[in-house]
Amino acid sequence: MFVAKIGQNGKKFVDLDSVQPVFHATNGNSKTGPAGNYNLPIEYTCRHDCECYKLGRCYACQGCYLFLDNQALYSENYKYYKVNTAETLAQAIVCYIDENNLKLFRYFTCGDIPGAKFMDAVVIAAAARPNVKFWLYTKKYHIVNKYLDDNGADVIPGNVSIIFSHWMNDDGSYFPMDNPYGFATSEFIPLGQEELTEQVTHVCPCSDPTVKATCATCDHPCYDLKRGESMALLEHSTKRTKARDKAIKAAKAAL
Repeated sequence: MFVAKIGQNGKKFVDLDSVQPVFHATNGNSKTGPAGNYNLPIEYTCRHDCECYKLGRCYACQGCYLFLDNQALYSENYKYYKVNTAETLAQAIVCYIDENNLKLFRYFTCGDIPGAKFMDAVVIAAAARPNVKFWLYTKKYHIVNKYLDDNGADVIPGNVSIIFSHWMNDDGSYFPMDNPYGFATSEFIPLGQEELTEQVTHVCPCSDPTVKATCATCDHPCYDLKRGESMALLEHSTKRTKARDKAIKAAKAAL
């Protein structure tokens, strides 16, 4: 039986010692659309010095991500990563892609890059399936930068879109991001700061309340973001935005 603990931000997670090393991925939910999805536990892999973790603002700190059954899967994934080689992890990813006939594969709706070995697995899997688009969303800038420092600026295959998450804090300051290789960025736009979308090249339609779109119906521009480009991710699915959306719906009904 797995053992639940409470993390530094007050959220539940499952202890590694209580699970077995098992590979898990999911396929085709409302969050990711028709894409494979691989997650890791935030307590073991995410940076703890950002407001998204400290204040529980990340979507991985809410809802179904906190269910203990899901937390156990994330911990099993992390333990599988810890005990296996990059080649073994890449093979598991490729097998899952082939078994489900996927053209899209996303790393992390929950969790982040645990280390350089994971970057090796990302590169190996992408090179093995050049017809598949991979998306990796991260705040572990230092791991990606060091990986390119050690292996060359062009080591990441062209079918991998690495996006540096650039988080805006409540006081308007940004979580510091070192991006010497010019990776694409995702700009979190808090409610009330929508004018900041003028500074980006793309706006995620799935986070825009004026656009009826979900990841399942989107054409997935995030998988095609190039270095130097950026995407605004408007605050959505939070208590504040749900209250706003309820007010908008009520106003339309009153017309």
